[in-house]
Amino acid sequence: MTKDSLFSGIRNPLGPFILLMALIILTTIIITNIKTAQERTENPAPVPRDLLFDPSLPTRFEDGEIRSALPTLEPDIRRLTSAALDDWARGDFPAAEDKFRTILVFRPNNAVALSHLGALMSHRGDYKTAELMFRNQTLFYPGDPNAYLNLATVLAKQNKLPEALAASKQSLALDPGGTTATHLSLAKIYSLANNRKVALDFLRRAAADLGPRLVEASWDPSFDNIRKSREFQELVREAEKQTGEHHP
Repeated sequence: MTKDSLFSGIRNPLGPFILLMALIILTTIIITNIKTAQERTENPAPVPRDLLFDPSLPTRFEDGEIRSALPTLEPDIRRLTSAALDDWARGDFPAAEDKFRTILVFRPNNAVALSHLGALMSHRGDYKTAELMFRNQTLFYPGDPNAYLNLATVLAKQNKLPEALAASKQSLALDPGGTTATHLSLAKIYSLANNRKVALDFLRRAAADLGPRLVEASWDPSFDNIRKSREFQELVREAEKQTGEHHP
């Protein structure tokens, strides 16, 4: 047998067998990935309750965002952001997180990525990372009341109440009228600060627009300091009437 016959892929009798096995393995991997993708689409993970009431998840694309100085090829940020938001809507949070983190590598001031990652970290209980995301949001967008409201929310979760109240006041200063979500978040913050009067005032404003959705919102542990108050229970009972439910 010549040296050529030993190293030639054509003359080696094991060549066809090795090629066949490689094709079988590759086909199996492809089929498995397709099934996994189908299962994610058909059975999306439910959106966590605290993310349903997140005060501010901007979905606009920011113009004039700063670019990272890294000398590398930048992906299509708009397309990547849209894909991440699609993952978020389906409840595929790990996939959304990967894309948002990639976006921040190239666009560290991307409002969509900062706010969504902050909300996701807050949901996981990683309030320090969430705080970092929201602090960056306030630095890059000092005129955005939602950025301060996001920051106030996670500060309150860490029992940093003086800072949380200062951030919430900044949010109100930028948007005195506020929104339903704003009022709900402020009610939680002031409840955590044990300022019952102000907390109930904001909850009353939120309840007017939330209607029956107040029932689910009221489960948040942030309301524990005002949960036994007469006004809190009356607001929840009124919301329960609209749902046809009643919990004594």
